[in-house]
Amino acid sequence: MPWKPYEFKGQTVYVRVLPAGKPIVHRGRVELRYKLGATKSYRASPENLVAIEGEIIPDAEMGGSKATGANADIREVPRNPPDADTITIYTDGACSGNPGPAGIGVVIERPEQVLELGEFIGSGTNNIAELAAILRALDELTEEERDARIHLYTDSGWCLGVLVGGWNAKANLELIEKIREHIKVMPNLELLKIKGHAGHEGNEEADRLATMSVRREESLTPRKRRRRRPEA
Repeated sequence: MPWKPYEFKGQTVYVRVLPAGKPIVHRGRVELRYKLGATKSYRASPENLVAIEGEIIPDAEMGGSKATGANADIREVPRNPPDADTITIYTDGACSGNPGPAGIGVVIERPEQVLELGEFIGSGTNNIAELAAILRALDELTEEERDARIHLYTDSGWCLGVLVGGWNAKANLELIEKIREHIKVMPNLELLKIKGHAGHEGNEEADRLATMSVRREESLTPRKRRRRRPEA
């Protein structure tokens, strides 16, 4: 993953970022280095960072080691761009209290149809709800769809970390393993990061479905609708 300059406590530092330039936050901390070519990293609170003008610096130019572990495979942009047959999925989890009543929201955009699911899953944590939403979405795909190009977006960096980023999970191992079993048989599946509450239609709808199921403490009636295609 590349680096980008930020101001940190009055001096310019270099922070590990996603390809789009957003700092990678792992367990509430960002990775930073104090100068170009430095190999030693430090952890700091993102609240102390101030955005400044500056270009994104490839890891090779930074001079340090390549991204590993938590930063290795967390992406915002798919390696393979969507085509007419791509299945696009948005998932989200919601929890009232942590733990507390929990729900999931799933939006599956197939080439001709959109499926919306909002389900109450009982008591759980935020992480359980986020994982359950991903699992529910993959469970919904048919055997014939396993080879399709699938882009699944979640705003949970933790889920991406434990599923594709090399993080070591200490809880929710059964859910994680079930999702990994799906990943093994879906060769064109990409799990991708999306910023929550940023106006992305699919993500906002998944959030609404999850939140509504928690408020009602019951699952919503699944909704199918024809997919609207952008005009040429």
